[in-house]
Amino acid sequence: MRYPRAMRLVTLVFALGLLGVPALVSAQTTAPAPSAVDVGMIEGRVTNVDYQRGLLRVETPHFGHVDVSVMPTTSVQTSDPGYHAITDVSRGSKVQILASRIGGKLVAQIIRLFKH
Repeated sequence: MRYPRAMRLVTLVFALGLLGVPALVSAQTTAPAPSAVDVGMIEGRVTNVDYQRGLLRVETPHFGHVDVSVMPTTSVQTSDPGYHAITDVSRGSKVQILASRIGGKLVAQIIRLFKH
């Protein structure tokens, strides 16, 4: 072999690299996803809708103003047949919202929309 010392050094570096990789991989952990906690039904009138942020502000008789996030998976239901979305909700709409608390925020699972 022409460069035995260099080969030993390369072998040593390679071996240390293999030993160090599992330690780095095991040290990298992902944060657990926040769990959803059912908070029940929120009833009231919509006082503001932010369609871009997916946020409803609802005036409730017991809790005052409550901000509720609307996700793409949120189901919007009315007495009319067909598909409904957050764009069907407007200021002044009477709603019942089945909500969960996820990461400190209220998130709508189902929005039941009533006619004015």
